[in-house]
Amino acid sequence: MDGDGLSNDPGNPEEEISTIYLEEKIVDGAATSMLLRSMASDYDLFIVGRACGENHAATRGTESWCEFDELGVIGGQEGVGEHALGDDVNWIYDMAWYGEAVRKSDGYICEEHPAKLSSDGVWEKIIYKGEGLRVWQYRLPNLEIVILFVFFLWQFFNILFRKMGLKIPKFTSMMLAGLVLNVLLTVSGDKSIIQELLFPKNKIDIPGCLGLFGFMIFWFLKGVKMNFKRILKAESKARVTGVAAVTFPIIVGLVIYMLKPVEKRTLLATPYGPLLLMESLTSFSGIARLLRDLDMNHSALGRVALSAALVSDMIGLFYVVMLVPISSPTFASFGLLIEIGFYLAICFAVVRPIMFKIIKRKREGRPIDDKYIYGIIIMVCLACMYWYDLDQFPALGAFLLGLAIPNGPPIGSELVERLESFNFGLILPLFLTSSMLRTDISAWKDCLTDHTKFAVASLIVLISLLKFSVSMIIPYLYKMPLRDSVVFSLIMSHKGIIELSFYLFSYSSKILTRDTFSILVLSIVLNSLIIPIAIGFIYDPSKQFLCYQKRNLAIMKNSGELKTLVCIHRPDHISSMINLLEASYQSEESPLTCYVLHLVELQGQDVPTLISHKVQKLGVGSGKKYSENVILSFEHFHRYVCSSISIDTFTCIANANHMQDDICWLALDKAVTLIILPFHRTWSLDRTSIVSDSEMIRFLNFNVLKQAPCSVGILIERHLVKKKQEFQENLKVCVIFVGGKDDREALAFAKRMARQENVTLTVLRLVASGKSKETTGWDQMLDTVELRECMRSNEPNDQPGTPKEEVLTIYLEQEIIDGADTSMLLRSMAFDYDLFIVGRTCGENHEATRGIENWCEFEELGVIGDFLASPDFPSKTSVLVVQQQRTVSQ
Repeated sequence: MDGDGLSNDPGNPEEEISTIYLEEKIVDGAATSMLLRSMASDYDLFIVGRACGENHAATRGTESWCEFDELGVIGGQEGVGEHALGDDVNWIYDMAWYGEAVRKSDGYICEEHPAKLSSDGVWEKIIYKGEGLRVWQYRLPNLEIVILFVFFLWQFFNILFRKMGLKIPKFTSMMLAGLVLNVLLTVSGDKSIIQELLFPKNKIDIPGCLGLFGFMIFWFLKGVKMNFKRILKAESKARVTGVAAVTFPIIVGLVIYMLKPVEKRTLLATPYGPLLLMESLTSFSGIARLLRDLDMNHSALGRVALSAALVSDMIGLFYVVMLVPISSPTFASFGLLIEIGFYLAICFAVVRPIMFKIIKRKREGRPIDDKYIYGIIIMVCLACMYWYDLDQFPALGAFLLGLAIPNGPPIGSELVERLESFNFGLILPLFLTSSMLRTDISAWKDCLTDHTKFAVASLIVLISLLKFSVSMIIPYLYKMPLRDSVVFSLIMSHKGIIELSFYLFSYSSKILTRDTFSILVLSIVLNSLIIPIAIGFIYDPSKQFLCYQKRNLAIMKNSGELKTLVCIHRPDHISSMINLLEASYQSEESPLTCYVLHLVELQGQDVPTLISHKVQKLGVGSGKKYSENVILSFEHFHRYVCSSISIDTFTCIANANHMQDDICWLALDKAVTLIILPFHRTWSLDRTSIVSDSEMIRFLNFNVLKQAPCSVGILIERHLVKKKQEFQENLKVCVIFVGGKDDREALAFAKRMARQENVTLTVLRLVASGKSKETTGWDQMLDTVELRECMRSNEPNDQPGTPKEEVLTIYLEQEIIDGADTSMLLRSMAFDYDLFIVGRTCGENHEATRGIENWCEFEELGVIGDFLASPDFPSKTSVLVVQQQRTVSQ
């Protein structure tokens, strides 16, 4: 600017002229627009040259938006209205902040790519002052805030239900979170912060798009975890129920619709068919998630329900495919079937063989390379796009692709491990929330007066009653108890995310109206709330392992059959269990039956599996790859070492949190007397240091002790428990006896071992110093009887017709003052024995443990058992802690 233009006129000194000079640095036309907007209310008149800013940075990016050439670029932005630059220039503001703009005069649209995702932080507010957007109006902060808001909201409902003692599925909590947001949105109005969060001005629903991606991954993982072989292995009642529960409601619904006159049909055929089909289906994935949330997926009833749901899902998928030629013109339908067949051929003839080749190339013990995981995710996206182009349900393509992926380790389990937790916890709730925001909560108000709404609600009730009746009657005819049949029918009537997603797709495709969609969605919410509460009221899982007879060692006769269930987690547990069995007594008069259960954690599947290798021989089925070492080791032991012991091997593939259900179910079914569990700690070969410490095994041991239908023993092996016949040495066993049912159980097992050759038994009784030895209670009377029998066992057996057995038993009695005295006594005997057997409650509330109770590290071993197994104990002697049967129904 010319310098004369900045000074007062020297020829008129009396005239006062006020001039303010400002200088601003600008980057482009957008910055010029923002500057002028900020000054719009400060002046009454703008004066500007027509060519102002031509070929200058001040108008860069805005020249093509000049509507009136006679005003120039900047003149065209001049104030129209008192405090604004005009509606036609608002696009500049929108462009600068939102990344997209629409000019009102001609509807011209402009977008910036890539758009601005986040704000510039505090500097933005300092530079632009009041101009710009709020933090939650940017795309990335908006997405993060919505994810956190939805996460905390559905977790609030989930925790609330748990605190109330209700096992409500997590899907229900997510849907309730969406309903709460729907209500808040309705109450707050269109200009509230919630409105800006959930429906931003730029009209791009990024949380909803991310939620759809999460749902696509969910359906893909549903296919990965499904095992088709389960259909062939399902019980007949599961197969029949699965087929009838889908087919019968569909047939009844079609008959009712066809018999009704055309003029009286409230619903058209287009919405009626899909609605009838989806209301009749039972989703395997939804049932699996329900049973997992109810802690029933490893129960006998849960296994039947999973098998029936799998059959129902496959029958429903078949009906969906058959619906294609019925609902479309002839040539179009056959073309669509050809395209679907081509997709299936690609999945199962190309993708599946490639997956097996990848598995063969993978080194054992190494994880799957990331490039294969990324490639599979890309294929999932392409599959959904292909089905979307076919105008079919896109997630079905992801599901079918998941079926082509081999389930279980290594690929299936790797996909589930990497994707499921993150997807289910953070991304999938966005899908459920966005679905609930599309519902009209007031749709139920006039359900009785509006004919269409009444027809939809009536169809929902009718199909639910038919499905419930069929699912209850058929299992009852197969001799299932009535209470279990009712619970089973409730499980099969459950609705969840699969039905919700299909209704959302139908609503987006204009097949369903908003009122119909809202009624269906709200019925799913009620269904997912009422059914789990009803199941929890009827079904008591704590009673499933109740035993109606005593199964413990203390009441067994010496000539009775001892049935044991040995549990194996890792290969290093095999030798310790075999050594203990070898040291146990067995003969024709006192047989020993051993059921070996190899426990394998379920990975990449939804259905737990129990395999009997007596029925299913080695080399057939999926159990071989998990249990080959266990099977061969115990077969070798039975064939070459101890043929008098009967061995039956099983493999249990189950979730780590529910393995105790399979252990207790097998013990109950086989009438087992003693379950032997390995301790969760593993020692090194020299038995001096701990090499592994599994909290999962410890948690399992705790749960088995709580609900076992028989006696339980926990073996802590730090010394090879053998008969030592090769060295002509006796196996020295010591029972520490204070008194109580667990001590009597430990003594009973030790007495049976003492009948074995080359086994010397020592019974150490700890008596409180200074107290009377008179018998005062029933427990003490039983203790006295057991000890007297033990002392008489040294006498030779001269009864005719009975074999003479040399039983070496030493009885010791020691007075002790407190726990410190007990500790010193046991330390002095540490190197004298190969095996200590002790009751779990040995010394409880007795002087023998006074002062050392608080030092117990592992409650499952008891005070004395924990002391013997601690690293501070001088000897590395093995320990067997025994608990007598707890759960006996009177």
